[in-house]
Amino acid sequence: MNTLQSSQKKLFKNTGIMSIAVFFSRILGLVRDQVMAAYFGTSYVNDAFSVAFNIPNLLRRLFGEGALSASFIPIYNELGFKRNRRYQMLFALNVLNILTVILGLLTILGILFTPLIIKYVYPGLAPETAQLAVKLTYIMFPYLFFIGLSSTFIAILNSHNYFFVTGLSSALLNVGWIVSIIIGSWCTGNTEELIYFTAWGTIFGGFLQTAINIPLLKKIGYNFKIFIKLNSLAMKTLWKRFIPGMLGLGIREINLLMDAFIASFLPIGSIAALGFGNRLMQLPLGIFGIAAGTAVLPAFSKAFINKDFEELSNSLRFSILFMIYIMIPVTALIIGGSKDIIILLFQRGIFDAHATNMTVIALTCYSIGLVFFGLNQTITPVFYAAKDTKTPVLIAAVMVVLNITLNIILMIPLKHGGLALATSITAMVQFFVMLRLLKKRYKDIKITKIIFNLIKILIISVIIYLLVSCFSHNFIAQSFILKLFKVIILVAIWLFVFAIGGFSLKLDYWNIFSERLCRKFLKK
Repeated sequence: MNTLQSSQKKLFKNTGIMSIAVFFSRILGLVRDQVMAAYFGTSYVNDAFSVAFNIPNLLRRLFGEGALSASFIPIYNELGFKRNRRYQMLFALNVLNILTVILGLLTILGILFTPLIIKYVYPGLAPETAQLAVKLTYIMFPYLFFIGLSSTFIAILNSHNYFFVTGLSSALLNVGWIVSIIIGSWCTGNTEELIYFTAWGTIFGGFLQTAINIPLLKKIGYNFKIFIKLNSLAMKTLWKRFIPGMLGLGIREINLLMDAFIASFLPIGSIAALGFGNRLMQLPLGIFGIAAGTAVLPAFSKAFINKDFEELSNSLRFSILFMIYIMIPVTALIIGGSKDIIILLFQRGIFDAHATNMTVIALTCYSIGLVFFGLNQTITPVFYAAKDTKTPVLIAAVMVVLNITLNIILMIPLKHGGLALATSITAMVQFFVMLRLLKKRYKDIKITKIIFNLIKILIISVIIYLLVSCFSHNFIAQSFILKLFKVIILVAIWLFVFAIGGFSLKLDYWNIFSERLCRKFLKK
């Protein structure tokens, strides 16, 4: 086996391990959403909970899997190559101590200013929704503290090729969430009282999500010490890269804030419907897109350190094709069968046909951009690995203006669907801008033979859509068993056409995909 094949198989293995772990987490997330839908539907209570959960998540992206991790991983890997393990660990411990202080202060300030945050970020909320959102945010703001630390733990462990437990850790958030609803439903039949149990369960799940990574950190040699050094060379480098990245994500947060601002003026249930649609879209994106993005950053940063642009080019090409092969056929399945999927998963309890239709619109509009969300997760790490955090900032600034403009234009005819579609269009534009700049700035990176494979997978996806859509419209299911059977058939059509099409049209790397999958199924 040559070095190139070995590199690709290692990348596929790491992405596969991360994908399997994230798959379990996302399945639990799906169960969580089913429970939320059954108990809260698209009511004002669910809108209030979505608002309260979104508030700490706006900051999480700065100190979680966003700017900090992207700046931290290349420096951490470089110290491991050029210095030694002890120096590398001291740097990481210093970052964790500083992060703990920052997250603690942000949590306290967030709780103190919660009423003002709700008032100015979501000004269009009905009074009862806004009042409940404030109370729930008081409870859930500390989630920021736990997820911020957890994301940095995960970044460290990924650099040491630990992917399974780190990918699985987010499942514990869903466990805490689900258990709290079940326990709460035994204690009260009041919907508003039950949502408080859910909020406390979120905090407990966030704590578990952080704690599960600590034994692995100790296994690779970490002993936690309290010290802070702001002026070391490594820290100065981190600040230099982190601040532009933070500004870039801050610009994206403005985008999210504008989405929230606009959504607050839409009919009751719009925020919850967007949340359900987004999380369903996040299921394949989390399993494959985010998992691939997490797996490739350490590999890309090591390739830049070694100046091995051939390996980097092939790894990037492999990652892009991997994303295209998965996301475009999945999009065809979602668009063709979204209503059946949502009816099966959510339409029970107080989640009625109206809630289903609202969620179908959101999911369909989000899924249009699914492949571009995934590709952006793949291509952005190249800039971070090259120690370039400024370019993503500039791109993000332009994308914010575009997304806000599209929000205003599309929300009038499409309401909440317009917000989802604007997000998808923006993701598409962002990818092509990033790809253009990547080719222009890093000419040693060669990405070849993408278009021919893209045409092949588009042919496969059109066939999937036509078959799925035809079956969906002509097979009417009334009972739960028939609805389940129908969705199973839809997925089977997708899988069958995808497998036969990939083999018949001889997609590049198909042998690697099939070989790894066969090993999984035939392994004793």
